[in-house]
Amino acid sequence: MLDHTVLLDSVIESTIAPQADQVDRAGRFPRSGIGALGEVGLLGLASASAVGGGGAGLAETARVVERVAGVCGSTAMVLLTHYAATAAVEAHGPPAVRGAIARGEHLATLALGEPGDRCTLRDTELDGAKSWVVAAGEADSYVWICGTGVALVGRDVPGLLVGAPFDGVGLRGSAATSVTADRVEVPAGSALGEVLEAVLPGYLVLGTAFSLGLIEAMLAEAAGHLPGRPELAALRTRTDLLRVFLGDTVAAVTTGRPDALVRAVQARMVAAETATDVGDRLLRLCGFAAARKELSIERHFRDALTARVMTPTGEMLAEIIGRDAVGQPLFR
Repeated sequence: MLDHTVLLDSVIESTIAPQADQVDRAGRFPRSGIGALGEVGLLGLASASAVGGGGAGLAETARVVERVAGVCGSTAMVLLTHYAATAAVEAHGPPAVRGAIARGEHLATLALGEPGDRCTLRDTELDGAKSWVVAAGEADSYVWICGTGVALVGRDVPGLLVGAPFDGVGLRGSAATSVTADRVEVPAGSALGEVLEAVLPGYLVLGTAFSLGLIEAMLAEAAGHLPGRPELAALRTRTDLLRVFLGDTVAAVTTGRPDALVRAVQARMVAAETATDVGDRLLRLCGFAAARKELSIERHFRDALTARVMTPTGEMLAEIIGRDAVGQPLFR
């Protein structure tokens, strides 16, 4: 059996990298890249081996997200939300969906939404809207977060409406847009229970890995254009510190440390800010060379800017950290 890193490198070289620029320019969903990841088993990497998946842990999925983010941010964001949604499905989802994800035949996404979004999840019905959902209209199912409740919603159920295609600054191929549930029926077995606290830390860790992948790619491309080594050394050191922070966060989450959630929140906030700071610094240091599309530094920087305002935003993360600092409950 081939190591999944070998399979990932093959898919990146053959499919993801050659199409990354066009995915961004045209705002096109990276269907062929996602399909190729499914064919080699990487969509099922986080699924349990008992259902035919890779049985990989958080550290492994984070490395995959980081590697893909350094090539195509849109593809990486779709994969990130798929892995986060898989965690919820693995916890309480129906065997048929678990098996389909494990085989790479089913793309899931996380309908987390923003603070102003409102929804109601009853025993058999879902109402509400999410203003920002990755792979909207492309994923086979949505893990819909409604307060502390979670439901698995199929893409073709009556009453599910997908908004206009996304046309924004970065992550242009991620198909991120609004999704509305208008009295959507929630069949028996589709309510996943209260799994948010089990899903959220991993989602934040994967987001940290995503930002780290963008940073590494920007540094690698800018290295030959920086005017002096001191500037590169400072940015390299800051990136290495973030990698250490990510490693400690993965350990906290996987071992169930009491500070796991707060640590994951901190890591995600630091990573998002670092990615945008590094991108901005590189653009100023390298000038016109870094702004050229041929180098893709500006594409990664735009992806970092867009990722920073996705839920949970930096302001939301800072509030959670502040509430922990003064001994208040993390969530209202």
